[in-house]
Amino acid sequence: MSLLPKLVGEQKALLLLSSIVDSSDDAIISKDLDGTITSWNKSAERLFGYTEAEAVGRPITMLIPEDRLQEEPQIISRLVKGERVDHFETVRRRKDGTLIQISLTISPVHDDEGNVIGASKIARDTTMVKRGERANRLLSAIVDSSDDAIISKSLDGIITSWNKSAERLFGYTEAEAIGKSITMLIPEDRLDEEPEIIRRLRRGERVDHFETIRKKKDGSLLDISLTISPVKDANGTVIGASKIARDITERKKTDAEIRRINRDLEQFAFSASHDLQEPLRNVKIYSELLTRRYQHKLDGEALEYLGYLQTGASRMQNLVRDLLAYTRVTTVPQSMEKVDANEVLSAALDGLASLIAETGAEVTSENLPAVPMFDAHLQQLFQNLIGNALKYRRKGVVPTVHIACSRQHNCCEFSVRDNGIGIRSKYREAIFEIFKRLHNDDEYSGTGIGLAICQRIVEQYGGRIWVESELGRGSTFRFTIRC
Repeated sequence: MSLLPKLVGEQKALLLLSSIVDSSDDAIISKDLDGTITSWNKSAERLFGYTEAEAVGRPITMLIPEDRLQEEPQIISRLVKGERVDHFETVRRRKDGTLIQISLTISPVHDDEGNVIGASKIARDTTMVKRGERANRLLSAIVDSSDDAIISKSLDGIITSWNKSAERLFGYTEAEAIGKSITMLIPEDRLDEEPEIIRRLRRGERVDHFETIRKKKDGSLLDISLTISPVKDANGTVIGASKIARDITERKKTDAEIRRINRDLEQFAFSASHDLQEPLRNVKIYSELLTRRYQHKLDGEALEYLGYLQTGASRMQNLVRDLLAYTRVTTVPQSMEKVDANEVLSAALDGLASLIAETGAEVTSENLPAVPMFDAHLQQLFQNLIGNALKYRRKGVVPTVHIACSRQHNCCEFSVRDNGIGIRSKYREAIFEIFKRLHNDDEYSGTGIGLAICQRIVEQYGGRIWVESELGRGSTFRFTIRC
């Protein structure tokens, strides 16, 4: 009778052990020394795709790819010696033929006399872990090979990672930087930027292309463009920040030099226009005086030459005026107040009133949006494009011009459509070149700068301009402005 409680206890222990084996997330398999499977839990079914009935009694080699078959006798030889195989990473094959990364822990099973009679195997799927490790290695390689400094920090401003480019850019090694406050890179007069950045990050905001100044280890200053993103934990809580810092010192120098050159060019244009206009006026005035006072004394050829002088002087005056207008289109601010394009168009049409009346043109428009531009620049665009539409009209056809605008993503696309003479396809890009003219003065007057001015204005606002045209059927000029 004394054996009964002991047997009941052993049965309970076995049931408990069986329950633990079946509820494990890991595949638990046993096999004999011939490699025949003797037990197979529920996780083994989930992992490998075979049911218990399909697996028990079959060789363990059904799970092993051909190029890994040599592993089994090596494992058996270690088990026979009573050794345990810990965290053996390998590849195994599922029922559907797919391969999975596996971590195996294999222990010898002994009989009552201590002889090894088989093995118990715990198999854990490490496929996702391996993928994560590969992804982390790839990400780490990308971060370290980046030309930009990539830094992470906690919300307390403590540096937690520091790539090679951060070392090159700021002069601190990784060991010198990690654990230190990010403020070591910030000049004293810029320290107020950090709490504002942290406030934005806590709200989950991203800080894009923030241009500022930072300090190197040797004390020298750098012009920097920062892009800072919040780092969140699994619950979506912001726990830190990832920062990309790009050195824009040379770009700033180049921008400053370009601005200086533009100022010099504008000043030169002002001076040149003043210096050139005076002698041109003299040429024009005195040639007209000669014509009026002495035309009865001059033969036809002399009068013809005087006509050439007057025409040439007039053309030169127009050319100098347009060249000055071209050079005065300089860089515009990144942000500015919006202007109502309807009001600007109205002002442009007032300036073209005499030409509209002379040609009998019909000019119509749709409701136009407000755009961030200087009104003078937008007016110049409208005047040049509408003026060209009226100038290059077809003989015997009432000119019509229609102005419209549609929103395209973050841009406003304006269009100026006419029913004029049109443009051959091979000239659709060339017409925007400065001084480029497709017609002589006998056909259409002009200096060939108007469309170049339009392109220069549009590009200063980050947009583009192009034309769609059919010869003899008219043209549609389109330009985009960020809005």
